[in-house]
Amino acid sequence: MNIASEPLPEAIAAGDEREVQLSPFGDFPGVLEGQRVMQHCDQAAFERIVANFAGEVLVDFEHRAELGGSTEAAAWVQSLRIDPAKGLMATFRFTDKGAEAVANRRLRFLSPVWLLDSEGRPEQLISVGLTNKPNLPVGPLLNRAGEEVPNVEEKDTPMKEQLIALLGLQPEASDELIVQRVQAIVEKLGEMQEEALNAEAEACASENKDKLCNKEAFKRLYVQNKQLTLDLLACVKAPKAPAPEPKPVCNKAEAKTPTEAPAFAACRTPEERCAAIERGMISC
Repeated sequence: MNIASEPLPEAIAAGDEREVQLSPFGDFPGVLEGQRVMQHCDQAAFERIVANFAGEVLVDFEHRAELGGSTEAAAWVQSLRIDPAKGLMATFRFTDKGAEAVANRRLRFLSPVWLLDSEGRPEQLISVGLTNKPNLPVGPLLNRAGEEVPNVEEKDTPMKEQLIALLGLQPEASDELIVQRVQAIVEKLGEMQEEALNAEAEACASENKDKLCNKEAFKRLYVQNKQLTLDLLACVKAPKAPAPEPKPVCNKAEAKTPTEAPAFAACRTPEERCAAIERGMISC
């Protein structure tokens, strides 16, 4: 069962100050970072919220400020107090747009945005949202029934229009077509990155071929973990150039061409040769 604060009064003009019920006493389920929590809105919690109130707090439209959207103010919280029957009360000073939205019944309820302590008790008011779907609280930040993010209709659309234009699609392109086009671009980008990485691996392997005994295995490692592979490569020393093969050394005396004909060429008989040998003119 949803427990809502009292509806806002309709007779409001810009600059008016009104005291409104911000939250009743009770325990309310909420969502914190995707996990279900129970928020304990008791006397001790409200006393701490009042004590931690340090000045004006933003009241926006549908929690858009907390969701990264418009921070336009519908009102500003001027003060807080505890009512024994109603719980946490707040005095609002309305802006022109906030007063108009409430007076014309476009938005009629409130949901607070607060921080929780470790026991699930609110301890500081962050902001308040005007909404038509109160559930005090649905979540510790966005106390709005059934929704943790705004409806598509409540979001600003320029970002989607820019995306459609960048993708080269027609203005009426469906969300499914946008997703398909983005997915195709992501896949193409992945292929290009893979090709570039493979080219890097090939170049690195060629530059360090003296260190590698398996080029293809090195390239696979490079693609899987580039930095680790480069670190490992830096730890490997390049092999030394092989020593030149020894050449044989020849110890034979250099042969010389005789400049004169042997003396024995003039010895016509054995006797003359023997005589020449005896005189030392020739050797045996």
